[in-house]
Amino acid sequence: MSLAVRITLLRQLTRVDLARFGPKLAEALVTRSQQVKIRRSFVSRRTAAADEAVALYRRLVQDRPGRHEVGLARALVAQGSVPDDRTVESALAQGREAIGYVENATDRDGLVVLAAAQLMVSTQLCADAPRDAMSLAEKARETWLRCAPLGARERMELARSLTVLGYCRTVLGEPAEALAAREEAVELFRRLSFWTRLKYMPARLEAMSGLADSLASHRRFAEALTLTTGAREDLTFMSRVEPLRFRPTLGGLLFVIARCHLGLGEHDAAAAAAEEAVGHYRWLAAHAPVRYQPRLVVALRSQASVFTGLGRYEKAAWATAEAEAMESR
Repeated sequence: MSLAVRITLLRQLTRVDLARFGPKLAEALVTRSQQVKIRRSFVSRRTAAADEAVALYRRLVQDRPGRHEVGLARALVAQGSVPDDRTVESALAQGREAIGYVENATDRDGLVVLAAAQLMVSTQLCADAPRDAMSLAEKARETWLRCAPLGARERMELARSLTVLGYCRTVLGEPAEALAAREEAVELFRRLSFWTRLKYMPARLEAMSGLADSLASHRRFAEALTLTTGAREDLTFMSRVEPLRFRPTLGGLLFVIARCHLGLGEHDAAAAAAEEAVGHYRWLAAHAPVRYQPRLVVALRSQASVFTGLGRYEKAAWATAEAEAMESR
């Protein structure tokens, strides 16, 4: 029986007996919300399923307190994890509420939900509060390890926790620790089956981009460029399919590539990669200005840094002036 048919039948049965069929319907809806599809059009269906699951679990918790809190926490994580247009604040609220229900869990079901909630909150915090995000990502990693043996999705989530941990350690000036976390994340992805890696391509590409950044920071430029070859091809293709979802990662990877070419003395390649990266951020700023205008400013300053390293001081000054003009608006 397909999931869609199962949900339809369970909806009808839940109207008759909420206590018996409600939890089954809620879990089916959570599963629906977690189905990964590349097409942006599928996000609305995932969002609707997660919203319905949370509303249903809230009714169940209200009717029978103490029995369905883990399920509600799982639904809240699913709701906050759908890549829709909700605010960071709402996702943080959902994640923190979920943690509150399962923070003292000792059984595997509760620990899995706790780890997923910790990862979700750390992901939302990493840009603005990297120290808090790092602490939560470390807790998520430890919680996932307590859940062993892990299934394919859980190993992917463990790898994502390490990716977030690597990013935070980089921002906080811990390059050696960041490199170790990112190497472990990429190795976890490599051990997954081909179809699982394909299914979770965005997370895998983000992990590879992070590792390339750490390798470049350690002046292992040739290794970093080798790693970026496949990732760049995949990101370029997926950016044509889902530009708002994949162009930010591609732009960041291109700046890593520019740094590597610069370190290897390949000046034309470095300039081309930096210019391509800025082009992606210009597109993003034009289509989602509130979210990506600040990222374009950062990209222009990164381009200026590359041009300075190349000795192209006039172009560096132009990029810096444009960034300053945007900041002053």
